[in-house]
Amino acid sequence: MYCMNLYFVAFPNVYFALAIKAFQLFLNVNQSDYIPYVADDPGVVLSIHENGYRPYLQSNGFSVSPGFKTDISLFQKRMLRKREVFGNTDLCDDSGEFTNIQACFELCIEKIVEKNCNCSPTLSDVSLGLWICDDPEELLCMALAEKGSDNCSCKEPCNEIKYETFRSMTTWPGRSYVGVLDAILKQRGVAYQDLRESLLFINIYFSSLQEEVTEEELAYTIENFWSDIGGSLGLWVGMSVISLGEILELGILILRFIRKRSVRLLTTEQKRDEAEVKFNDGLNQIIKGFNGINEEKQEGRIEFNDGLNKIIRSINMLSAEQQKTDNDENANYSEIAIVENALPKQYNVFPDHVL
Repeated sequence: MYCMNLYFVAFPNVYFALAIKAFQLFLNVNQSDYIPYVADDPGVVLSIHENGYRPYLQSNGFSVSPGFKTDISLFQKRMLRKREVFGNTDLCDDSGEFTNIQACFELCIEKIVEKNCNCSPTLSDVSLGLWICDDPEELLCMALAEKGSDNCSCKEPCNEIKYETFRSMTTWPGRSYVGVLDAILKQRGVAYQDLRESLLFINIYFSSLQEEVTEEELAYTIENFWSDIGGSLGLWVGMSVISLGEILELGILILRFIRKRSVRLLTTEQKRDEAEVKFNDGLNQIIKGFNGINEEKQEGRIEFNDGLNKIIRSINMLSAEQQKTDNDENANYSEIAIVENALPKQYNVFPDHVL
């Protein structure tokens, strides 16, 4: 297997694509060296790929036959894929190790065969001490190992470059060129008659210096999703964005009402407890005042008067809270501004001349 790196410097004056500026190969396949009854298709397998990558002939190669002149025109295409969509990462391979997904599978199967069969399906790893699989047991092992390609985690490359080829063939050399070719070969010490079935000629050139770029874009975005929801609601329910805002506002008002209602109920309970405490204190002071009156003491009358005022305050507090509750129930849970009355005046149940 031979690998030839093609750079643009191989075409020193190429500013336009023409077949006359082609990269030309004149090859001799030496059919006399082929193994009888084994090699049935003389020729070469040609793979055109990006510089710096390993050629994968099984997935990206085509055959060229001897006795023909083959013109190969190239057109470069680039495929740009998205690596992340909606939070899903690693949708493609951005390592740049492979030119296409078939090359990834080919290398993965090759590693599986080398591991399980101790031989290589190709000559690429002969330098590692592995020879090509040719024994019947090795071939059977290779066939079984190739079924394990499901374990290969191969993905499409994020940046893929392809060369679209158009091939045309014609018989070569022509009768008028046989004499010229024979003279050229005799200068190299060989005769045309000995090689006429092993010679082939290849022209490789760009049909266009332009590049076709295909980039993946989302066919259905989040904006399209919300737009479809809004259109469906508007068509079937008659709802718009303004309606959604009104529903949101209504929900906020309901929550505020529930919160204020809860706070109000808690405040009412606290005030009732406070009124009960004052009521009890008032009763205690009245009892104490009665005892003082029986003993004809001035402090007894004061205690009796203060106790009675506390009872009156507690009764007024309970009446005010009950009035608030009744107003809320009559207003169907609507918000009502309640102005609290001032505390009632203190009453003196004893005449001034008695005190």
